[in-house]
Amino acid sequence: MWVIIPGIPLSTSQSELRQFLNRRLKRKGWLGLSIRRRNRLKSYSILRMTDQLTGSVECHGLAELETAGRDEETLRNLNGHQLHGRPVAARKYYHRSTKAHREAHMEERESPSGRPERRRPGLHIEMLGPGPVDSLLQRR
Repeated sequence: MWVIIPGIPLSTSQSELRQFLNRRLKRKGWLGLSIRRRNRLKSYSILRMTDQLTGSVECHGLAELETAGRDEETLRNLNGHQLHGRPVAARKYYHRSTKAHREAHMEERESPSGRPERRRPGLHIEMLGPGPVDSLLQRR
C-alpha cells in the first residue's frame, strides 16, 4: 500500500520521516513489548512541491508499506501522531494518470474519471529520497 502524509514540516529530514514511520509501524503486544512486525516500510521519500506561480513550497511524505492486508489499521496507527509538533493525517496514495494522458484531456480540464482536474499548473515536484520511489514521478 502507498501512503501519503500531506503537509509535513519543511524541516523534516528523510531520516526523521523513516524513524517516524518505523516507530508507528511497530506493533505493541501485551505489557508493551514489541511483537513480530506485520507491517514493513519498503520505501519512502519526501516530495517537495514548489508552486512556480506563487513561490509557495510544501512537503509531503510518501511511503510504500507492506501491510499484510491491514491497511485501515496501519492508517489508524499513523494518524494523529505528532511529527515536529504537527499531527499527521496519512491516507492511501493512488497513482494518477500519465502526463501524456492528462495532456490529451487538458482542453476539458477534467480528469479521465470525470471529476475536475485538481493539479495546479506550474507545480514543480522534487523527490528527496533514497530511491525506489523515483519511478512514481516517471509515471506522472
